[in-house]
Amino acid sequence: MAYHEIIKGATSYDELLGGSEIPVLTKNVALTQGKVYRRGMLLTAKTDSGTGKITAEATAKGAAADYILCTDADATSAEVIGTVYISGRFNREKIIVAAGDSVSAHEEELRTKSIFLTSLK
Repeated sequence: MAYHEIIKGATSYDELLGGSEIPVLTKNVALTQGKVYRRGMLLTAKTDSGTGKITAEATAKGAAADYILCTDADATSAEVIGTVYISGRFNREKIIVAAGDSVSAHEEELRTKSIFLTSLK
């Protein structure tokens, strides 16, 4: 019975991806320590001026959005590597934004980065 439940959970569709018209590309980035990241979370890229290392953190209201998180990651105790989407088509209702923020506020900037939004409706 447990084997069936694992397979079912691994193949369920969470509706984050909104279509295959735009190529879905990913890359790995370091996720800033201090929180649990969830699939579909909007992220902001930060570049360390000394090393050039790119890290990502949850997009705060008013900040620029660069990526959408591909897989859950727990960075509460240490920085971790996470996979992010850098292009594709996504359902706006499934994107996770900061409190007080909205997906619509980031739609134009995401479009310039080849991340396009659609709707489940």
